[in-house]
Amino acid sequence: MKGLIKTSIIIAALIGVGTLTSILITSNLSNRVATAHERSFKEGRTQGYETGFHEGSSTGFQEGSKIGYEKGREGYDSYNGDYGTGFYFTYNPTYDELQAILAESNKTTAMEINYYAGANGIRTAYVRCQIARKTTERMVHIYHLVAFETVDRGFIIIRPRSHEEVKVEVGKSYSELNGFPTPSYDDTITKITIVW
Repeated sequence: MKGLIKTSIIIAALIGVGTLTSILITSNLSNRVATAHERSFKEGRTQGYETGFHEGSSTGFQEGSKIGYEKGREGYDSYNGDYGTGFYFTYNPTYDELQAILAESNKTTAMEINYYAGANGIRTAYVRCQIARKTTERMVHIYHLVAFETVDRGFIIIRPRSHEEVKVEVGKSYSELNGFPTPSYDDTITKITIVW
């Protein structure tokens, strides 16, 4: 009888340990499955987004290019009928138009301002001011400026970074002509080149 009770207790203990082990394994497995599911969902969403974004961008670019080409072609054909081929028209702005285009462009180099204004049909000039500052052999220091011929205020030269109006004159100090602080070097203008 004692042997039967011991055997029953051992069997009950083994069943309890087995049940507890089974619960722990099932719980751990459920957590792993949930984590794997969440990770797979995030990875799938990320991959789907990237794939959709790239395909959408490519398709949008192609469609936009096609529409842009067709619209440009319509404009070209209408100008072609009126003016002939190969013409590009620019105009001299008013002073207010000039200020608006400078504010709108937010560009800070002579080249950027020239391109932006030209793309908007405004006639511009690149102004290259060579100064007397000493430098290594065969090198010169240059101020890069932008000029406009306005219809109401005449010829205006602009300092690109600040969009301020400036004056230039050969033989004069650039800083003195424009009320800027005097630099530690000689900024006397030695040559001015204007390219329309």
